[in-house]
Amino acid sequence: MNLDIVGFAAINEDRIKYLDKPVKEHEAFSPERLGKLPYDERFLGGSVVNTIVGLTRLKLNVALIGKLGNDESAKFLQAQLEKYNVKFYAPQVEGSSSIAYIEVGNNKQRSIRINPGVNDTITWNDIRPYSDLIKNAKLVHMASFACAFNRYESLLTEAKISKTARKASFSPGTLYCKYVRQKNPDPIMEILQNTDILILNREEAEELSGTSYQEAADKLIQKHGIEILAITLGDKGGIVADKNECHLIPAYKVRVVDTTGAGDAFTTGFLYGYLKGKKLEECGRLGNKVAAYCIQRKGAIEGLPTEKELLSDM
Repeated sequence: MNLDIVGFAAINEDRIKYLDKPVKEHEAFSPERLGKLPYDERFLGGSVVNTIVGLTRLKLNVALIGKLGNDESAKFLQAQLEKYNVKFYAPQVEGSSSIAYIEVGNNKQRSIRINPGVNDTITWNDIRPYSDLIKNAKLVHMASFACAFNRYESLLTEAKISKTARKASFSPGTLYCKYVRQKNPDPIMEILQNTDILILNREEAEELSGTSYQEAADKLIQKHGIEILAITLGDKGGIVADKNECHLIPAYKVRVVDTTGAGDAFTTGFLYGYLKGKKLEECGRLGNKVAAYCIQRKGAIEGLPTEKELLSDM
């Protein structure tokens, strides 16, 4: 089976608890079993997961590869992936699936505890049965794993995938660009050297390049031999560049409800355009358009458009 895109993913469950008291903004990894704590809402989550759901909705032939535990959270995540018609290949093993436990205070601040569970333990042997999917896909899309408690198995597997894939797109996120790169830089550098499409936000571009985001495109393309670089700029739109051209693409003006997952939505539209053979500037516009749809609804997934919506006038 030859796919358009395979996503190699940290598959997460986000559990939300609303508190009638203020909380301090905080994020930390936790070894405790977060699945036993009370919650009010829960959602399917993860950067690559959001993008793959979006591409499924846009009728591309895609699949997701990850890892799940043997717990109740895994059942929920499987049901959610099935709900969104995502083909997924996720071996279940002893252990807990990844949970982000998010306490939202009445001051609108969030305190987040994350137990990545089996997400950080994906080895090449785990995904070897799916290696032909990776080798034959037109593109493999990857993002960050938590690498909590110095567990780097999934990161090392990403590095191997980047060498195996025909083409690779990479959204390393702040976690890799700012933190993991300081502790274990070699696998991330290896992935960058094998990346064809690199997608960053402004802060990540400046962190990786050591310069302003305006100058980051040329520097990163030359340093890593990247085919295409996209830098998202929030309500200012985004920059898309290759070795021959660079465009500033303005954002669509829409009523913003929730910016969660906006970057993943941009990636959805951009990769859709790329695989449809669109010109670079049009890929950037499609990325911004999917992001504009996304931020008009609550959450990272519910606002993602259909192909008909994407290709119509907003």
